[in-house]
Amino acid sequence: MARVPITVMGYRCDRCGYEWLPRGDVKDPKVCPKCHSAWWDTPKKGTATTYEEFRDKIKQALGKAESPMSWTEIRTQTGLPQALPNNQWVRRLEEDIGLVRERDSRGIILWTLR
Repeated sequence: MARVPITVMGYRCDRCGYEWLPRGDVKDPKVCPKCHSAWWDTPKKGTATTYEEFRDKIKQALGKAESPMSWTEIRTQTGLPQALPNNQWVRRLEEDIGLVRERDSRGIILWTLR
């Protein structure tokens, strides 16, 4: 009797990395058998931004800017994922890098460095 390789398609959980073979039914599984995640076939989103990364990106963007920038302009230029900045981090930026926020005549808050 000769030995032959047999290939069987299985599944891999994108959350915990567990791999398993189907039991015979053709439907995709609803959850991972190990971690029980219903999102086993959806990759995790990127890691959260740390304060240090946030601070460095803001400092770089405002350092290059020739005029004050709005949060939308900063977010677009730096590629930050936050729709709105974290208030605690913004207050820390005022002390750490000398961030100054001022409201213009139209009510838009503009960011600059001292």
